[in-house]
Amino acid sequence: MTTGFYLAAISGAVFSFIVGCIWYTLLFGKTWQKEMVFSEAKIKTIFTPKKMFFAFVCEWMAAFCTVGLLFNLQVPLVAKTAMLATVIIFSGIKLSIFDGKSFKTILINEGYRLLSALILTLTFTIFM
Repeated sequence: MTTGFYLAAISGAVFSFIVGCIWYTLLFGKTWQKEMVFSEAKIKTIFTPKKMFFAFVCEWMAAFCTVGLLFNLQVPLVAKTAMLATVIIFSGIKLSIFDGKSFKTILINEGYRLLSALILTLTFTIFM
């Protein structure tokens, strides 16, 4: 693995996590909270420092795996991104349907997942 690989994964994880924080607070926070039927008290129990740290670790691991896939798949970058986005989004939609999520919640969640995949592709393109 090259230095670019690590830079792509680490910067992708950090940038994606920051975008996720903005996505689920400033941009769609109130709508997401309403659709999930979460009270302010529930939100405070969900977004604790410990859980946020664990969420970042998960983002970091996903970023390393995603950049590894982008690096090793022998197809054009556009095809890699499309395949990655398809797997992420449709598996998320399937789980959301069975979890009884609303259409708005699915759009918010899968919109972020798509954006995250695009961020990782961008950092991969920059550093690799």
